[in-house]
Amino acid sequence: MVKDFAHATKRVYDPVHGFIRFDEHEKRLINSFPFQRLHYIHQLGMAYFVYPGATHTRFEHSLGVMELASRMYRQLCRTVRPDLFHFIPRKGSLEFVYWEKVVRMAALCHDLGHLPFSHVAEKEYLGSNGHEKLTMELIFSPYLQEVWDKLDETPLFQRSKKTSIRDDVIKIAIGEKKYQQFCGSNNLFSSWERILSQIITADFFGADRMDYLLRDARGTGIVYGLFDYLQLIECLRILPSLEHPEEGYLELGIDENGMESCEALLLARHFMHRRVYQYATIQSYNFHMRRFLRTSFAKKDFLENLDHMLMTNDSQIIVELHRAAFDSSHKGHADAKRIVSRENLFKAIPLPQKITEGELAAFKQKHGIDDEKMQWQLVSKEELEQAKPRFTFPVSCSPLHICRAEEHSSLLLHIPSHLSHWVFIAPQFELFFLESFS
Repeated sequence: MVKDFAHATKRVYDPVHGFIRFDEHEKRLINSFPFQRLHYIHQLGMAYFVYPGATHTRFEHSLGVMELASRMYRQLCRTVRPDLFHFIPRKGSLEFVYWEKVVRMAALCHDLGHLPFSHVAEKEYLGSNGHEKLTMELIFSPYLQEVWDKLDETPLFQRSKKTSIRDDVIKIAIGEKKYQQFCGSNNLFSSWERILSQIITADFFGADRMDYLLRDARGTGIVYGLFDYLQLIECLRILPSLEHPEEGYLELGIDENGMESCEALLLARHFMHRRVYQYATIQSYNFHMRRFLRTSFAKKDFLENLDHMLMTNDSQIIVELHRAAFDSSHKGHADAKRIVSRENLFKAIPLPQKITEGELAAFKQKHGIDDEKMQWQLVSKEELEQAKPRFTFPVSCSPLHICRAEEHSSLLLHIPSHLSHWVFIAPQFELFFLESFS
């Protein structure tokens, strides 16, 4: 067995997880330009205009994801079903050490590709690729080549196959769905790679989701965004899939003793969407920032090349925003002035899913509202279908008996989807709109 190699001589104190320790390889990645840029990318976009404490960034979030992912990896390798012993690397083995390093590095890298203000305008600039495509390009970039070279030169992280550790980091960081989207549908994940990527990206149990809920709740002060994540991690298990019963298909599941903490996580996510992520005032600020970016910056200003992208962060946008607010000739003046003065903001109104674009266009024409005074954001049928809660993850009900989560918890069936249609309308038309669509 290999002696515990993680001589984590460096540490940083995190307000959520306490001390987070890291070694020289992780320090090299943390000190890189792409990772240091995350100091200047707000985790919650414009939410700090509503919740003053929500000024945390992607930098500390990524450190937190590494900490949680490492805890989850060790827990999963420690609690193994008897029929899966052959599947899990033995603690202390070279294989165990290698994959733990892959998981930790992937956790650090998973958000490298975010644009300024995180998700505020990424859909418009990045489309269906999301920030994951830029994340993959940055992992491949010369900026991080020294990180991978040093790892490849370290005997503990060398494997028999002739590939760089970087290739495994990319797969685990962006997940199976995105990896197949970018690299072709024939690039299948092994069951082990699928489990490791789910440690970071899983919809229900991923370290990314756990950390951002805890960190966002702390930053905003929304206490019902908290949940017992320590119990949840303690009860995580690697289980055979019920959705894909073919032999060898495994996924992340949970022991039945952890169902209450799982329910708490999903309720925390629901309430955080209600009070933060889908909160109307925050949606209004996000709308004005999104429109300011669209009118003031071309796509090439962010995405012409990686060098340009890395030079663009929230600080640069804020400087331009204040310049535009006091320059009436600036193309983004109107939205910048509203944000900076906090006056005359458009009203963000959530809409029932039954309302159609035709009805909104008819209202707009009837009241003579021009395009600059009323806009909307409708969720497609495909997006709504994908957002429907599907609680199909496996639950270990006894040593060798597995059931679906929805069979084990009736509460899960009553947690609604968080997606909504939105209309953004100038304040003088708000009452007309509410009277027409109440």
